[in-house]
Amino acid sequence: MSIPPEVLFHRFFQSEEHSLLDRQNYKGKQDLDVLEPTFRSLLAGIQESFNEALREEKKNVAEHVGHPPFHFDYVDSDISNALAFRYEDYSFIGVTMALIHILWDTCVQLSRSEAVAMLLGVTLTPEKYDPVHVVLFQTQLKFVVSHEYTHHVHGHVFPRGADSIFSNEILGDGESGSMKRQALEADADGYAAYHVLAHLIEGEGRSHAVSLLKLEAEPSSFQDEVLFACFVVGIGAFLFVRPPTALDNASVYALTHPPQAARMDYVMRHAIAWCRQNRPGLIARMTPDRFQMLMNAVAEATWGMNGGRDWAAQTAFLRSQAGSEYFKRLDESLKAHVRSL
Repeated sequence: MSIPPEVLFHRFFQSEEHSLLDRQNYKGKQDLDVLEPTFRSLLAGIQESFNEALREEKKNVAEHVGHPPFHFDYVDSDISNALAFRYEDYSFIGVTMALIHILWDTCVQLSRSEAVAMLLGVTLTPEKYDPVHVVLFQTQLKFVVSHEYTHHVHGHVFPRGADSIFSNEILGDGESGSMKRQALEADADGYAAYHVLAHLIEGEGRSHAVSLLKLEAEPSSFQDEVLFACFVVGIGAFLFVRPPTALDNASVYALTHPPQAARMDYVMRHAIAWCRQNRPGLIARMTPDRFQMLMNAVAEATWGMNGGRDWAAQTAFLRSQAGSEYFKRLDESLKAHVRSL
């Protein structure tokens, strides 16, 4: 009898191949039964929908590499992280409960913001899990899972290699990185943006989000605009609530991930490309001014979660001559990776 993937998922973290510290930090599969019932039900439903989608993924996609079947689950850990790894003939995606709680708390702040509500064109409601909260939380988590999915299907994950399994996917401010590694992360962000938008605006997520936000009576073009704004707010907040990395002409090339402002730039490049292919009218509506207003509302709503720092220093560096050279080299590394698929 085959072993269920959730059992193998748990066993992976308990393996003595990992250090004692790793086994203490990442205890294994999270037991959802210990959570508050409504929260447990929401997470279980999200997990079921993700695993169903992963089971039904398109086969023989040109840019995908071969991989074992998928399983998504939650990790019992106090470290904010997301993981992509292979173990016992499965492609696993794990999200720690610490990250789940950060996403949840971020979306609570966003859903209570009058500025965010006004820009989204929705009404603030007093319910415990209000519609804006749920839509943004699901959008953020979809982005995280799609990012890890990309690591699998674009050949970023090796069959074994426990030394790399517990690298921090979320902070990404270490000094053991390279341009090649940053390119893989930018690739994962861009492909994730495509998947999230396709699901939210054209796929199964649309009717659910439109219903939650009570937009059924609105024209489809207005629904599209609100959903796209939800995407920008959700992903912008996901990146903004982490302390911004200090940059200079040497350290920027040693990071494991592109700086947050650069990641958002790549996300929006791919988002606009998706719109150009599928919803051209959205491009004119997401003007630079509207984008900046959305990001300002995100910063105001979540201020303090990242230590009370904004992206001003990062943005100034990225707009400098040194920043232009950095983007050029990152683009070259990304193109080289895409050609290798």
